[in-house]
Amino acid sequence: MITLIPVIAVMGFALTALIRKRALKNNQLDIPNERSSHISPTPHGAGIAIVISFVVGLLVLLLNDTISNRIFLTLALPGTCVAIIGRLDDLGRLTSAKWRLVGHFCVAILAVALADGLPPLPLAESAINFGLAGDIAAVIYLVWLLNLFNFMDGIDLITTVQTITMSSSVAMLLVVKTESNLWYVAAVLGTAVIGFAFLNLPPAKIFLGDVGSGFIGFTIAAISILVAKDEPLIAWSLIIMLGVFVSDATVTLLRRIIARERVYIAHRTHAYQHLAKRMNRHLPVSLGVGAINIFWLLPIAWLVADGKLLPVAGLLVAYIPLIILAVFLNAGKQSAN
Repeated sequence: MITLIPVIAVMGFALTALIRKRALKNNQLDIPNERSSHISPTPHGAGIAIVISFVVGLLVLLLNDTISNRIFLTLALPGTCVAIIGRLDDLGRLTSAKWRLVGHFCVAILAVALADGLPPLPLAESAINFGLAGDIAAVIYLVWLLNLFNFMDGIDLITTVQTITMSSSVAMLLVVKTESNLWYVAAVLGTAVIGFAFLNLPPAKIFLGDVGSGFIGFTIAAISILVAKDEPLIAWSLIIMLGVFVSDATVTLLRRIIARERVYIAHRTHAYQHLAKRMNRHLPVSLGVGAINIFWLLPIAWLVADGKLLPVAGLLVAYIPLIILAVFLNAGKQSAN
């Protein structure tokens, strides 16, 4: 199993390079417009490499009896469906936001069913079984995180940094605090993204596309539901590690709804986009997300996983400063110029 990690990284890099070459040949490019944060036509579709690398990694874990059939199916089958929907959108063959959303909900329902529903979760000192309401909430959570990652994947390296820091942190917590083999799953996801990272360094040579960002968001949500079965505190830790993405996307969405804007239309009003525009650089913003994850969110996630901080308290401590920061950076508002 030690050799699996570098193999997945090399596979991710090789497939990304191959997809980039093919995208250039077929003129599958993101053309900059007034809503873009890049200035040059750039190939897209690297998410395919991440999907393939991750599913291959899962298959190895399954054949090695490291994960169960249920875990494999819960992650591989719905995740691949999400990737297919994203790829069709990237290629302009599924332009209806309504039908994409219908597809996302159908796949989310499948994932929750395969995962045997949302388990009881501790909010304070005792766990609560939410029953059917919990399963419905889990479906909404899967769809929201899927689309949230689509929203947040707007500058070079930001989704890469978020995924790698979150995956490695959750894997570490699972290794140190539990005996769960799900740390392998988190590690494989982060490693698959590392292979792509080398070609996503600013200025990016290729983008994930919706096939990749949606897949990553959905997979992270599905992993958290699976982790919650046996290690609910680690599941809360994972949600804490998503603080930057969740805070920015949520504040942006709420402000756009209040302003009666069409929220499904592409825009450039996220906090991270405003900051990248001010700095005229992507790298410091993306690395800043990583720094917040490691030096702010991870210690809080650790305290929650260790039982020294209640999950609700941990979420409040982690998220409130990030929400204030998103508001301060005018998330959801048009820039003055």
